[in-house]
Amino acid sequence: MNKITKAIAVLLVFYSLVAGMLVPLNTGIYQVTPMSVDAGEDVQLKAKAYNAAYSDTEQIEARLRLNEETAICAKRIEIESTSEVNLFFDIPSGKLPIEGGRDGKRSLFPLLEISNGSQGKSLLESAVFINQKETQTTANPEQFCAVVAYPANESMTYPYLNILQETIRNLYYHVPMWFAMLVILFTSVIYSIMQLSKPDKMEYDIYANSLAAVGLLFGLIGIATGALWAKHTWGAYWSFDVKQNTTAVALLIYLAYFVLRSSFDDMDKRARISAIYNIFAFATLIPLLYVVPRMVDSLHPGSNGSGNPGFNTYDLDNTMRMVFYPAIIGWILMGLWMAQLMTRVEKIRYKRLEDM
Repeated sequence: MNKITKAIAVLLVFYSLVAGMLVPLNTGIYQVTPMSVDAGEDVQLKAKAYNAAYSDTEQIEARLRLNEETAICAKRIEIESTSEVNLFFDIPSGKLPIEGGRDGKRSLFPLLEISNGSQGKSLLESAVFINQKETQTTANPEQFCAVVAYPANESMTYPYLNILQETIRNLYYHVPMWFAMLVILFTSVIYSIMQLSKPDKMEYDIYANSLAAVGLLFGLIGIATGALWAKHTWGAYWSFDVKQNTTAVALLIYLAYFVLRSSFDDMDKRARISAIYNIFAFATLIPLLYVVPRMVDSLHPGSNGSGNPGFNTYDLDNTMRMVFYPAIIGWILMGLWMAQLMTRVEKIRYKRLEDM
């Protein structure tokens, strides 16, 4: 790596660390009371929001969306504090067009949306349950309001998610570790293949070993940051989720790579067997990290079954992408730089052994 590439790595990592911590979160609704109301009645909902700064009722708009095109707009709004507002709705009687969940997932509706002028909108999915009366009569359409776009937040913010809250910033530190680990370990495998094709080039073994060490380090950091995230979102550092278990197995397989290397004194034999094992370890890494967790239910985002979906267009918006992708590139380059430094040290040690 030349000086320009190293400078880019430092700048990207520094940028992701600073921007990841300093950019504020968007406003978000985290509590609505009561949780259940009756159709055909005037109801009052108290909404508590994060980072809202409510101050002027003339700037605030609120609605309960029943589906993509239909909503019930608040007829009156009262500010109780900078983070709490009272919303008054006239819930129509009759059958309401509330859109149900799809593909076995919970419905997003009724979806509460609050707009606070230049601060943009905040929302809460399945905010309240509406008890509808036993009737076949459809509610009067005149009591609904059209869904018009609320103004977006004018400042740079990250999306607010109730479960994640401020820990959404961990996306810039947890996920890039895995991307960097995969790229670095794949590069290590390439050098192992080159070592098998040219056994006399011992430097290929040194490169493979250094890259594997850095890749394993990133993997350990990734599983540690994931445990911290799990504590906040799942309630425990280690809940024996299938993704956690398979990741631990994958890292143990790579730890065995270094145990295997230390058991050989003959350098040629160590290089050859280590290269074969390195290829095998990477071949098991992909199914353990990405195939098996998708075959069963998992708490981890991106799983099949009843697990959480991966980050969607709302979770990973354009603002987050401005930090997320540079973080991935920065940590990959930083990892390659670290491996290069380790390789230089190992070459010096190897040369000293040859001179003895």
